[in-house]
Amino acid sequence: MLPTTLIGCSSKSYFTASTATEWLDIVSAGLAEMPLRGEGVFLCVPFPLVTEAIRVLKPLNALVGTQDVSSFPSGPYTGEVSAELLSGLGSRFAMVGHPERVKNNGEGPADFASKSEAAAAFGIVPILVVGEPERGADPEQVIRPQLDAAFGRVDPRCPVVVAYEPTWAIGQAEPAPGEHVVGVVARIRELLADMGRAGTRVLYGGSAGPGTFDGIARAGRAAGNPAGVPDGVFLGRAGVDPHGFLATVTEVRAATGS
Repeated sequence: MLPTTLIGCSSKSYFTASTATEWLDIVSAGLAEMPLRGEGVFLCVPFPLVTEAIRVLKPLNALVGTQDVSSFPSGPYTGEVSAELLSGLGSRFAMVGHPERVKNNGEGPADFASKSEAAAAFGIVPILVVGEPERGADPEQVIRPQLDAAFGRVDPRCPVVVAYEPTWAIGQAEPAPGEHVVGVVARIRELLADMGRAGTRVLYGGSAGPGTFDGIARAGRAAGNPAGVPDGVFLGRAGVDPHGFLATVTEVRAATGS
């Protein structure tokens, strides 16, 4: 069972060995001083950092995942990192479908499906990144096929996470407007319920940072649409600042009453 609220960070490829150590030191010290410690907190890192991140964060009950996972099983697949290996190390999440991997690595729906299935088979929770490519596009026309492709072969009893990150907001100075996020998140929940995945956690990413969740929560209250408030946030670049990440943990917990 996943925590009700999730606050995560994908470090992308920003970390070096030394800056990763510094981040883990600062964040672990900050979490240790909080009443809930690492409950609901997670970090997705490049493969070489998995073991060290688990060593530091696991005692605080925080979780660790990766930014990719192989669609291949263990075997003669040079350079691949299997879900079985990652699961054995203690990794709990694997990102799937991020627009940067679509753009830079040519990944598509078939990859989303095989990677989600491979991860779930070994108890790793796929985090599917969904979102429309252009501002003004109909999100549902893009997101529905993404959900169907990624989770169509994953047992409905397996936990999954959906991170709404409209491509047009990724890497920008500001996240998507709160009222827009609320409408899309509410619709994502309906689509997931139609698939028999009512318990899925839905997060917001896409240039998220300190203050983003508060803004979305306010928009949800103003619209009278609590279903449109996500279950947390998934930071990228902004989360690489450990102090900003800790501030976001505090913000989300305060806003959700955690």
